[in-house]
Amino acid sequence: MKTVFLRSAVLLGLGLSLGLTACDKQLDIDPYQSVDAATALDSEDKVGSAVVGIYARLDDPNLYGTNLILVPEILAPDSYIRFQGTFSNFRDIANRNTNSQNTTAEGIWRTAYQAINQANLVIDALPVVTTANLKTQYEGEARFVRADMYFELVRLYARQYEPGGANTQPGVPINLVPVKNLEEAALQLPRATVAAVYQQVIDDLTKAITLLPADNGTRASSFTAKALLARVYLQQSNFAQAQILANDVIQNSGKLLSSTVQSVFRNRNSAETLLEIQQNDQNNAGTSNSGLATHFASIGQLGRGDVQVLGSFAAQYGRTDARGTDSLTFDRTRKLIYIGDGARPGVLRSGKFSSYGQNIPVIRLAEMYLIRAEASQQLGTNIGGVTPWEDVNRIRLRSQADTLNPKKLRDSNGNITKVDNPLFGTITLADILQERRLELAFEGFRIYDLKRTGGTLAAGVPSTAPKLTLPIPQREININPSLVQNEGYQ
Repeated sequence: MKTVFLRSAVLLGLGLSLGLTACDKQLDIDPYQSVDAATALDSEDKVGSAVVGIYARLDDPNLYGTNLILVPEILAPDSYIRFQGTFSNFRDIANRNTNSQNTTAEGIWRTAYQAINQANLVIDALPVVTTANLKTQYEGEARFVRADMYFELVRLYARQYEPGGANTQPGVPINLVPVKNLEEAALQLPRATVAAVYQQVIDDLTKAITLLPADNGTRASSFTAKALLARVYLQQSNFAQAQILANDVIQNSGKLLSSTVQSVFRNRNSAETLLEIQQNDQNNAGTSNSGLATHFASIGQLGRGDVQVLGSFAAQYGRTDARGTDSLTFDRTRKLIYIGDGARPGVLRSGKFSSYGQNIPVIRLAEMYLIRAEASQQLGTNIGGVTPWEDVNRIRLRSQADTLNPKKLRDSNGNITKVDNPLFGTITLADILQERRLELAFEGFRIYDLKRTGGTLAAGVPSTAPKLTLPIPQREININPSLVQNEGYQ
């Protein structure tokens, strides 16, 4: 029982005290030791502050501050990137040599469930919110974050969703009740099925879409929820729903592709992003020897240079593509992949994460174009009169890459001409998947795309290999014996 109590204290201490205070320095409350869990959210202002705290939680290094983006990339590094760092927790994941004691696997699990508990606490406290539009918005935001966390957990800790299958393979525990006391913390929930977790994610996002405003500043809007749901449906290979939602976001969200990919990552809250983690030079994951720039960058004194971009991958961009490389250092290049001149110098690095205090794009419009293109190609049916060829080449032209596969036509003299017109282009599913790899590289998509498309790693490792799924943390199994460990782990 002592172990369970410690777990409860962590959940409540972090879930309540940080949830109520993070990012809101004007809020004046007593430390956690004097806050009663049952009455902490007893006013509209406190619930509002708790919602702000949920967003602050997403910046944690265990979530989007680092691990929810870095880990899906290094789980499948072959012919793509190489992890050169000395942190054994990341190195073991990259080498597929990890175990149930891995601190990164434990940290993601623990912090995601803390965010889920904060969302549950907000939903439970909604009766005290008397302003109708705020009550609706807060519920939508809490449901969005809860869905997002369960989606991240089920993709990392469970086998891939199988289209048309029963999906009874173990997922992750589902808890929709806030933990407020020792008795609730001691509840031992088994792993729900993958099917059940996906259904919970879809239910929460469907409700969030109806609850959230179309414009919510830098916080989640109804279009943010639609975009995430499009991503969920794509992971399930539910192409019809993915196509509809991606098209809705493209047509109606008011978002526009930024002029360059670089500007998405160098500027804050660009016209392209549907959700960004808000950071600044004083409050960011990099100040604790973590953070995406810490691991990806090698710019003078900035970064550890842990993640090397392999030359064979960088060469796939083509000569004119601004997302590729010209083999210059960060301060000289006009492209997105550069030669590091700081830690572990002389090799290629991604320029997407080049400042500790930069915002972190989590969902952006370019992904919606690629979802719409893939779904339309799979269905054999365009939507809104837009072809997959046009969607993909809109992304490519933004980065000054050559247009893919324009249809060759002959003029009146019989000479072959190439017409960059969406009515005349041809494209394959392989072209679209390759464009996802190029456009979304280093942003946390790598392993999930391999799993849903049945890809094989360069070393011959199939995407179904057990070590491409994280272990259930041993600490959680010790506390909750009803949890079943994943295949391949002791």
